[in-house]
Amino acid sequence: MKVKTYPICPLETTSPLPVLARALRNLALQDLAILGFHLVMWVSALLAPAGPRATSARLVATGLLALALAMILLCRGELIPAGRARSLLYRLLALLCVLLSYFEMGVLLPALRPVLLDAPLLAIDRALFGETPAALLERWLTPGRAAWFSFFYYSYVWLMGFHLIGTAALDRGRRAHELLLAATLVGLVGHFGYGLVPAVGPYAHMSFAAPIEGGFWWDLVRTMVGDAGSMLDVFPSLHTAFPTLYALHALRHRRTLPYRLLWPVSLFFAANIIPSTMLLRWHYAIDVVAGLLLALAAHRIAIAVAAREPARRAAGRQASFD
Repeated sequence: MKVKTYPICPLETTSPLPVLARALRNLALQDLAILGFHLVMWVSALLAPAGPRATSARLVATGLLALALAMILLCRGELIPAGRARSLLYRLLALLCVLLSYFEMGVLLPALRPVLLDAPLLAIDRALFGETPAALLERWLTPGRAAWFSFFYYSYVWLMGFHLIGTAALDRGRRAHELLLAATLVGLVGHFGYGLVPAVGPYAHMSFAAPIEGGFWWDLVRTMVGDAGSMLDVFPSLHTAFPTLYALHALRHRRTLPYRLLWPVSLFFAANIIPSTMLLRWHYAIDVVAGLLLALAAHRIAIAVAAREPARRAAGRQASFD
């Protein structure tokens, strides 16, 4: 008697395991950094002392961890077919995971009720320079100079948008991978540093003879910091790290457009933004040193990782930012 048989539906059509396997195979350095960061922040939020701030922190941390996991499954798990659309979606989600982590710190850090470390940071400045730059240059900071440096401090917002959004949307290949990976590392390590070394900065920790007078641009800076800042975002100085990174990137690629035209502009803005962080009393000098070192390290790591992209593709894995 002949027994009638029926085809068996392959496991991959019903099981999530192949999706997870593809996601694990395609994971890149920035994926591990993003997932690790948001997992640590999520656990920190769960352990925060009970209260309204802790409740808000848990909601935000859970949402961002979910966003990071969704990015991995959709893009690294290849639920979305390969192509320009997936590349753009991945870059957008990766940038959101990093940029939104800044606002997450504004909710999470107060919920953790940290012990402020301004005194040790100020002590380091005094040991190295005799005094922190904000105090050393207080008399030099006229209203006109305050307005000048306030303009450049505020231009950080435009600088971030131009480099990150422009690169994510328009650039391709190794050059884009270098900048996007380096920026991811700077953002995540910097935000993690805020939690390790919470401080409010010289403007709140120290006394000065007179308040800063800088007109329109100084008012914009104060509004920006008050509305969007985490208020404990001192060490390291990302107002130092990101402009330094962009200047290093522009110098490295100064023989190609658009950096052939823009590298002097990047250097000029970085040269004004970095001292503005101390002159406007937001940062200690040691914060700036840490920001410089972070930018240099991220830049070199990104160059080394991006150089291995051909080998990554040859092994059948997705390119880091495609």
